[in-house]
Amino acid sequence: MTTGVGFGEQEVAVTALEEERSVAARAMRGLGRFIRQKKVGALGLGMALIFLVLGAAGPHITPYDKDETFSNANPNYERGSTDPEKISPTTLLRLAGPSWEHPLGTDDKGRDLLTRVLVGARRALYFGFASAAMATVLGAIIGVASGYFGGLVDLVLQRLVDAMIAIPGLIFLLLLIQIGEVTLFRVILALSILGSFGAARVVRSAALSTRNEVYVEAARVVGASHLRIVARHLLPNIAAPIIVIFSISIGTAILAEAGLSFLNLGAPGPSWGKMVAQGRLTFDSQPVMSIVGGGAITFTVAAFNLLGDAMRDVLDPRQRGT
Repeated sequence: MTTGVGFGEQEVAVTALEEERSVAARAMRGLGRFIRQKKVGALGLGMALIFLVLGAAGPHITPYDKDETFSNANPNYERGSTDPEKISPTTLLRLAGPSWEHPLGTDDKGRDLLTRVLVGARRALYFGFASAAMATVLGAIIGVASGYFGGLVDLVLQRLVDAMIAIPGLIFLLLLIQIGEVTLFRVILALSILGSFGAARVVRSAALSTRNEVYVEAARVVGASHLRIVARHLLPNIAAPIIVIFSISIGTAILAEAGLSFLNLGAPGPSWGKMVAQGRLTFDSQPVMSIVGGGAITFTVAAFNLLGDAMRDVLDPRQRGT
């Protein structure tokens, strides 16, 4: 009997292992098909992965601290002099060009530019993913409730969405941020609230087309609760547009945060938007800071937008085969 039980457990383990391998194989085949069919989307995926790796590991592999300043010997130094240019034996290494010690040079305060870019990458991705996730969840809740229940619920929620969309985005962000002290959470909350209204519109459209399907009507007939119908039948069938909304919202949130930092209204800390704002003051003599900050913003936003467009084509049944 003991041998039989052990043999049965071994068969179960082998079956589970085979299922895991088949799932992994299907995932790899799906990824390969995505790369072959959507080359631009695959490029966006590769760029997004690079920025994710840089954001996660970059601050740990750089030899400098984000606020560490560097100096060099002052050739004009004179002991006992009262001249501001001669009083100190060292001067800040401001706006230095690329070198082995500083591959991208230094900024206007003598800090390593590469370190600031890598730390800013983590900040940008943190803002992007957190804001996109909150905006997508909030927009999905509003859109599902509006599309599924309809009637007065739909009327009230959609008029609220219309009113909020009518407010210019930048003004709305400034109002939310200026209520109190500017913190990371306050900026993320402002970006998520702003992004949730557009997401609600898209999710509502998907929910309206799904709530009248036969399987939803069958669930109502057998007495399933609203929560069960939404969780088991509605959400799984509108997951595709929600995923696309999330992927595209990442780039939008990163761009919005960079805009706030450019206006010096963002949260404290290294930011690509601040680098562009500081670099524009010395663009004629040292354009590296603006080019690096602006290039990082451009390529990151482009990566997630390209990936989102490709995912929309793959997940939308109407786009398959075109």
